Amino acid sequence: MTQLYQWMQRRGLFPIRRGGALLVLMFLAGGVRAFGAPEAVQRVTLDLKNATLQEAFLQIEKQTDYAFIYADNTRPRLTAHRVTLHLTTQPVPAVLDKLLEKSGLTYEIRGRQITVSPLPPAPARSAAAVTARQTFSGNVISATDNRPIVGASVYVEGSDAGTITGPDGYYSIDVPPGTHEVSFSFLGYETRRVPADNPILFKLVQLFEAENSISEVVVVGFGVQKKESLVGAVQAVKPSELKVTSSNLTTAFAGRIAGMVSVQSSGEPGADGANFWIRGISTFGTNKEPLIIIDGVEVVAEMLNHTAPESIESFSVLKDATATALYGSRGANGVLIVTTKEGRNSEKLTVNVRAEAGISMPTRVQKIADGVTYMEAFNEALWTRTALSERGNFKPYYSEEKIEGTRRGLNPYVFPNNNWYEMLFKDMTWNQSFNINARGGGSKITYFLNASIHNEDGIVRRPSESKFNTNINAQKYIFQSNIAAQLTRTTRVSLRMNTQLYYRHLPDVSVSDLFYYTMRANPVSFPATFPSEKAGVNYTVYGNSESWGNGLDINPYAELSRGYKDRHTNYMTNNLQVDQNLDFITKGLSVKGMVTFFNKTYNDVARYFRPFYYTLSDYMIKDDGSYDYSIRELPQNPVGSTYLGTWTSGSGYRELQFQASANYARTFGDHDVNAMLVYHQREKLNNRPSSTETDVLPFREQGLAGRLTYSYKSKYLMEANFGYNGSENFIRGRRFGFFPSVAVGWVVSREGFFRPLTKVVNNLKFRVSYGESGNDALAARFPYISTITMDNKLNVYFGDKYAQQSGPGITLLGNEDASWEISRKFNAGMDLNMFDNSLSIIVDAFNENRSGIFMQRVSLPSSMGYTGETSYGNIGKVRNYGVDGSLEYNRAFGKDLIVSVRGTFTYAHNETVFRDEARGTAPYMLRKGQPIYSLWGLVADGLFASQEEIDSSPVQTFSGTVLPGDIKYRDLNGDGVIDDNDQTSIGRPTIPEIFYGFGANIQYKKFDFSFFFQGTGRYGIEMIDMHPFRDDQYSGFNMTQWVADNYWRESAPNPDAEYPRLDINYNKNNTQRSSFWIRNGAYLRLKTVELGFTHKSLRVYFVGTNLLTFSPFKNWDPELGRGNGLVYPLQKTLKIGVQYNF
Repeated sequence: MTQLYQWMQRRGLFPIRRGGALLVLMFLAGGVRAFGAPEAVQRVTLDLKNATLQEAFLQIEKQTDYAFIYADNTRPRLTAHRVTLHLTTQPVPAVLDKLLEKSGLTYEIRGRQITVSPLPPAPARSAAAVTARQTFSGNVISATDNRPIVGASVYVEGSDAGTITGPDGYYSIDVPPGTHEVSFSFLGYETRRVPADNPILFKLVQLFEAENSISEVVVVGFGVQKKESLVGAVQAVKPSELKVTSSNLTTAFAGRIAGMVSVQSSGEPGADGANFWIRGISTFGTNKEPLIIIDGVEVVAEMLNHTAPESIESFSVLKDATATALYGSRGANGVLIVTTKEGRNSEKLTVNVRAEAGISMPTRVQKIADGVTYMEAFNEALWTRTALSERGNFKPYYSEEKIEGTRRGLNPYVFPNNNWYEMLFKDMTWNQSFNINARGGGSKITYFLNASIHNEDGIVRRPSESKFNTNINAQKYIFQSNIAAQLTRTTRVSLRMNTQLYYRHLPDVSVSDLFYYTMRANPVSFPATFPSEKAGVNYTVYGNSESWGNGLDINPYAELSRGYKDRHTNYMTNNLQVDQNLDFITKGLSVKGMVTFFNKTYNDVARYFRPFYYTLSDYMIKDDGSYDYSIRELPQNPVGSTYLGTWTSGSGYRELQFQASANYARTFGDHDVNAMLVYHQREKLNNRPSSTETDVLPFREQGLAGRLTYSYKSKYLMEANFGYNGSENFIRGRRFGFFPSVAVGWVVSREGFFRPLTKVVNNLKFRVSYGESGNDALAARFPYISTITMDNKLNVYFGDKYAQQSGPGITLLGNEDASWEISRKFNAGMDLNMFDNSLSIIVDAFNENRSGIFMQRVSLPSSMGYTGETSYGNIGKVRNYGVDGSLEYNRAFGKDLIVSVRGTFTYAHNETVFRDEARGTAPYMLRKGQPIYSLWGLVADGLFASQEEIDSSPVQTFSGTVLPGDIKYRDLNGDGVIDDNDQTSIGRPTIPEIFYGFGANIQYKKFDFSFFFQGTGRYGIEMIDMHPFRDDQYSGFNMTQWVADNYWRESAPNPDAEYPRLDINYNKNNTQRSSFWIRNGAYLRLKTVELGFTHKSLRVYFVGTNLLTFSPFKNWDPELGRGNGLVYPLQKTLKIGVQYNF
């Protein structure tokens, strides 16, 4: 019993003290035979000639159920000591005795594990025993990445002295007199024994991963594979790399994951998740996003956003066809697989707590011109477009009295000067988050529980006149519950439940519109509000004016005040899985069954009123110099009302999936064989379907998938996969697609000729893969069926009242040949580990050819009668290629200083190979050869410098009069006219083609400091909808400050001005999409900085995100991309956090 207790104690399976575990030990003593060691001593046959111990041990593992674990400082002897031995069907202990003669090593057999360690030193040189009770403390870290190991056992063999490490790897242990050494152990790591007579060694203890460590296992499609035998392009991401101050997980992707293209286009709480793609975009079809799987359940990106990093056990990015072909119709765009944590057989409950609070503020706010600047610029725009012959009678739109009264702030109601941004938005706001998880279990049942709470406020103000809180508030409640039960020795059942409750409170008006209104609304036409007593009413009176077009202008303050909206969104996933080992049939055979359920529901409730609008009707200056004024109500349709209106909406869907698989893994001498076959089916139903047939009918798919892997001496590797999937989107006979893939690998470092280099190059592997995957997500459901409406309005009029007649009309022209979009992927990669695995480099080059992209034909002549309703077909083609790679280096400088450096690089470029385009299109106008998200427009040659230059240039047809300071365009077809026929591809694509990131983590004693930079390249920003004074429909706009500072002036003409000559009208010449409005969007951002201090089980840290941005583009945050920058800005955050483990 004592030996059993000590064995479990060393592995952290029980609390250290005996008393509380005695009854459980008595129970396990009777059951250890069923769950522990093999029932009989196993025998092996060896024929070794000058072989290393490592090669000998590998042969034993292949012939038996034993697995070897190596203690610290053992590895060099495994390759240095060689043996020649010929034995037939000998017991393993006898074989080990022979192998380890004169090797300086010893062994210990515990169950199915054989621990090999150095022989204890001679007694004369043994560690001196401590003569009195003594306390040792320090930190335990992984030698692989220098990160703290939580839950490691620290104990003195043969005594009750022991403890476990906290969340920072810290421990403190009291050792009794007579102690020679203290042991450190953790699952998957080699046990280390530190001599008690050298206290300095206890400050920092490194544990090395065991040969069969679970950290060397990578999650792949429908299973796991050993990292050393992996031949596909799979990026395993450490969960610690995904911890971010934002409540959205995807904001951590950019620059941290090789092959991941990620862009965050909004900082709005609850809507600030990033858009991401694996190795860029390979199609202009409907589905471009990767498949996301959490615990075997296909989920949406929003659910991934809400997943707590603390609950993630593994995070894998499947990039090439070998990794994705198994998913067939769903894997063409890559796959993200997230597996949450399970419990552990520790018997001791481990609880981790994290709490954070901090502030957030915009990274950059685009300034809007004040009222005086606006009026002066407006008058100048009117002046500069007035003919020279008419300037003698020029009358400015805004009088000098208006401008001076506004400048001096004489009266805010007569001379309003609204800073709409200051009225609507704050400089900063507060956010909080809290996470707690518990992990534990025993030999029969294990459990993991996690709960996360996030509360985030926006920077929207609450108007003093409003009855509502109009600020944004986003709350998330995330619950994860994983439980597993070992029903029998061969049967395991697990249940994973994930519930995400999401609440958002926000203004009734779109928040993005509010930001746009800060420039869209006129700053001087009316005040935000008038005093209610001026109107003789008891409700709020909002200012407005009759638009220069029709109706009323926009009062952003009234829009914000008018109401609020609440949205409740619920996500739920359940995964019930049964694993059955079938070794009693044949060794290595197992089966697995899984049933998953996904459900999403949401509902919106909005409450609002209609503001009352008034305008200034007259004013006068009183004797004391103050102003008196009168106002009048403006006609409205619908009229203003204090009555609260209500509207509601809601929807959602649910999915049920079944999956069954058979697995076979067996070793025959030098040959490792693994095979898997999976059947899966999925059904999706709308919770609140509309009355259309396509919405009522369930979405269904089913298929088979298989994988075969082969390894010879862990040196030559092969993997073959296939997916056979059926989709209801295609006509019978075309519904199933077969998607195969194959990959090979060569571990060069295992070759005999490479042996002299292994001291420097620990691992060198080359990988090549090729395969296919499919995509059945189309723009139309059931595209093989023509859809006809019977109430189509015809251009036919007859009857007594000469009424327009209705008749049949085609809304979708069916194509029975519609089929799969096919992705053919090639990948070549290299894995390199050097300097005792302290340096790790992974590089991949890829090429993907996408064909059969579903698109609507545009080349059919209108004479065929299909104008506007041409058929869809599998005719598009795209090529996507590039490279991605990662580098990581870890090193300890003495006992107190540890440095980790990491970096990633991704380049992904796509080109349109074929797209149905109108015949006769000029070559420079073709989309062929251009990136999918390339910008399209005219080529600008700067600004016209003189009238003479205008007269000698091609005629620009977009506006009546072109003047110096207007944009000059290039005549690409040489016809002497600038029009839409001169458009071509301009600038870089709007999604960056280059992503990179680099950073470091430094630990010094109890302090830790880390930083991470993230950047992009080959990225174009198109500025649109930012023109002052008006657009093509409405007038009364303000102007941004960068336009006010940098427009072309007649008084000081600048040919390099950033904005052309002003115009109070919508100048079609200067507002054309052109290269004039394209900017270089490349940037480098200080993404995160973190400083922490750890004392025992408590860690306090400060962290900041998005602190600095370096970019040639200055008008707004470059990551926001194309547009006018007037959206909810990305956020800079500063937080303080506390972590505690008990």
